[in-house]
This record gives sequence, C-alpha cells and structure tokens, in this order.
Amino acid sequence: DITKRKKIEAQFMRAQRMESIGTLAGGIAHDLNNILSPIMMSIDILKTPSDSPETKQILETIKVSANRGADIVRQVLSFARGIEGQRIEVQPKHLLKDLENIIKDTFPKDIRLQFSIPNDTWTILGDPTQVHQVLLNLCVNARDAMPHGGSLTIDVENCVIDEQYAAMNSQAKAGRYVNISVTDTGTGIPPGILDKIFEPFFTTKELHKGTGLGLSTVMAIVKSHEGIINVYSEPGKGTIFKVYLPAMELSSEALKKQTQLVSPPRGNGETVLVVDDEASILTITSETLQAFGYRVLTATDGAEAVAVYS
Repeated sequence: DITKRKKIEAQFMRAQRMESIGTLAGGIAHDLNNILSPIMMSIDILKTPSDSPETKQILETIKVSANRGADIVRQVLSFARGIEGQRIEVQPKHLLKDLENIIKDTFPKDIRLQFSIPNDTWTILGDPTQVHQVLLNLCVNARDAMPHGGSLTIDVENCVIDEQYAAMNSQAKAGRYVNISVTDTGTGIPPGILDKIFEPFFTTKELHKGTGLGLSTVMAIVKSHEGIINVYSEPGKGTIFKVYLPAMELSSEALKKQTQLVSPPRGNGETVLVVDDEASILTITSETLQAFGYRVLTATDGAEAVAVYS
C-alpha cells in the first residue's frame, strides 16, 4: 500500500508549485508597485484649491482605485512571503463601508445586501488589507453559493468571551472581541465536507472557478491575528461564518494621541538627492518635493548619484 507515499509526493509537488507562484507573484507585485506609485503621488499634486468639485471627485475616484490596487499588491506580497503584515489600529466599520461599495458595484443585482454595524464598534489591532481580504473572501464564497440570488447579511457586534467558553474552545482566549458574521441563504455545505473546507486546495467549485486557497488563507489570517473563526451550515438553508477578532484596549490618552493630525513638513530650500531607476517615480517624487519647498537633484543609478553629489 503506497497511498501514504503518494499523498506526501502530491503535497511536495504542491509546495514546490506554491513556491514558484510566490516567486512569480513577488516579481509582478514589484512591477505593479512601480506603476501605481506615480499615479498615487500625482493625485495630491493635481488637487488645487481652484479645482471644481467634479474634478476633485474624479481625482478622489482615481485615488481610491489606485489605493485598492496597491492593497492588492500588498496582498500578493504577503501571500508570496507569508501571512505577517503590519499591525495598526483598525475600525472594522470603515473596512465594511469600503466592502459595501465593492459588493454593490460587482455582485449580481439579485443578491440583496444587508449591513448591521453599531456606531460604538470596538477597534481591533490588525492589518487592514488582510482583514479586508478575509471579509471579501467570505462574501465571494457567499455569492458563489447563491447562483440564483438570495440575501447576504453582514453583522458586527462587540462581545466578551469568558474563561468558561475559552476553556471549552481550544482556539479561544478570554477577552474582548469584535464578532463579524457573514450570512448567506445559499446552497449550504454538506456535513461530510464541513471539516475539510479550511484545508489548502480543497474546493467544491468547478474547474477554473476556484483554487481552494480562499478559506485556507482566511483561516491563516484569522489565526495570525489571534482570532477565532466558526462556521454553521445546513444544506439548502445557507451558511454563517463568524469571525472573532481581539478588540483593542486603549486608554483615553492613547486615543487622543492617535487622533492628532500631523501636517506634512515643508522645506526651506534644502537640497535633496533622489535616486531611482524608474523614470516616472523619479519625476513625480521630484515634483512632490519641489511642491513642498525643497531643491531637488536627480540620478537614475548609484554611479550617476555619486557624480551628481560630487
């Protein structure tokens, strides 16, 4: 019986394939970053007090789209390098507002969307791009489970997990959590495969419609945030995914410090040498610095930079 050996071989081949995809993704992400950086830096220069509201709205739309593209690049890089990402204070209702716009623009019109987000939602410490990825993956799966339409409901609530519940659930630690529930009225998940859905490469979707990486990535991100994910499903009645992310506990003084606005510093004619091999990034960085009162010298590589400096 060589079944075990065959399984190990298959896992090894998958690991090699993932490594190749990661290397490729890293290269693509670098190129995309070079394309998006000048766009994002140009927008702030183009905004002037005399601009009409229509022009400002167009620029804001370009900025939002470019930022979303940059977020996707960061997602690709985090996938290529591993799940670790930046950890900052995140307000879930802001992420969900952005998610609502994406769903309304891209999901079929026969899927009804309902949001329930209290104004006093606690903040969490996490990577906003990765949390956004978790929610988007769950919503896309819900959409695919409702080919003939249905209801997609996203609920947010503050909750406290006590020592008793934590003792019964090996994943859980006692404390304050923000619970985000994604509920659909779709086909549901058969009981026989419910315990397999978080495995890498496991998918029930047709060929070319799913990689089997969505829920395994969701699980990895939730675990890296020290959170919990539970799923409840009945065939023909729909599915509920509940994601619990630890809430931040900040003092009022810390909150005041974080909300202070810092204006970008202005220069007084100081000279800055900018070196970059991408012409577009070099140009827009120079123009940005000049707009803020600096004198700028440029070079396209190290040797030229030394010559200019001399």
